[in-house]
Amino acid sequence: MKKISLVALCLFCLSSTVVLAQFKVVEESGKKPDWTMSMERGSIIGIGNGLTIEDAKANALVNVKAQIVTSVADYISASSVSKSEEITADKFTQLYQSYSDVITTQSGKRDYLQGISAAKVDDFYWEKSADKKTKEVKFQYFVKYPFTTFDLEELVADFRAKDEQLTSEMNKALDLLDDFTSVEEIIQAQSQLGKLMEIFIDERKAKCQTGTEKSKALLASVYIANAGSELGLVRYSLKIGERAVRCAKKPVINSNCARIGDRKLGEVVCEVSYLFDECYTEPGNNIKVSYQISNNKAEKEFYFDVSEKKAELVISGNIRIDGGNVNGGIVSSAVCVIPLLSKFDSPVEVTKVNLEWKESGVVVEVPLNEVYNGKGQHELRFEIPKDLPISKISTATNPQVKLNGSIMYNSVNTGKSATIRIYRYDYTTGW
Repeated sequence: MKKISLVALCLFCLSSTVVLAQFKVVEESGKKPDWTMSMERGSIIGIGNGLTIEDAKANALVNVKAQIVTSVADYISASSVSKSEEITADKFTQLYQSYSDVITTQSGKRDYLQGISAAKVDDFYWEKSADKKTKEVKFQYFVKYPFTTFDLEELVADFRAKDEQLTSEMNKALDLLDDFTSVEEIIQAQSQLGKLMEIFIDERKAKCQTGTEKSKALLASVYIANAGSELGLVRYSLKIGERAVRCAKKPVINSNCARIGDRKLGEVVCEVSYLFDECYTEPGNNIKVSYQISNNKAEKEFYFDVSEKKAELVISGNIRIDGGNVNGGIVSSAVCVIPLLSKFDSPVEVTKVNLEWKESGVVVEVPLNEVYNGKGQHELRFEIPKDLPISKISTATNPQVKLNGSIMYNSVNTGKSATIRIYRYDYTTGW
């Protein structure tokens, strides 16, 4: 098998030589200069072939660029401190272009890779060859391009400057993932690290990947926290862990019944006002706030009770007056007990009670400061500071007697006052 392969290879080389021998130079730009056959200090000799003279010329310049790239790559690899940094000509070309695209502030150094052109050529030579039998034509183009040791060092320095700047930008993006104050800063860091991860070929690639994963985790952990909402006003913060952050993106805000009013967004504490006059007293009333952050959604429903600040008391049972000290036909320090029902959860304060038996000319005014919290049944108990004539108010001896008066109370939340009228109300006494 090896012998057959060797014979085939020899035949191929022989046939190639025959084919090449059929071409002959039929035209040239002038006398062939010596530099086309040797190296010249301070210059690069580029050679290009093509079916047209323009193609050959363009390929010669490409060859110049390839030689410059190889020179720079060899220089960087030979002097690299990082053992994991393997710079080949192909990688250098890719890196250099990527660095120029990603870097935020371009270096002021000369850019030889972008600036190679025919206008800078010191000298050129070309020749036209033709096949004797087929008349096929081809061109070979030579260019002498200036490239000194100084130029090499400048290009290496330019590459290193870009490399160092990108390292600085990587560190800046990584630091931002610890010191962020807004969602946008995290997204910015994520984007920058993603670009850098694509072009780094050393240990920095792993750092960028770790930072990218961290930014994804941070964005996925954003949640909305209540920041002191009250009826008619939602206050909230976007948080990552315990840290409140800003977000310039506008949220989607809606409600099942309320009308959304003014909004104060993009702050550490955001505010959304709403009108609830068209809402019924239902447990499901809410304001829903939703943010779309990258591929994640942060949302929260802020439930509200339209009766949160309402206060209303009613007498819910029989009024009793008993106890006290009986002395003859007079009772002193009697105790009055009035069952009250609070219709709402908001706290109320009973400020005064008036009791009247107008037919008997007995009027009692009792100032109070009794606060009741929560919806449901409560009991108002107080001592009557005035002596009462038993014969005129006792229901044991006068079962037809009725009680008049009033109970005054305030809403603790709003300060709004109200009055319960007592008119010919049934009551009982203990004597």
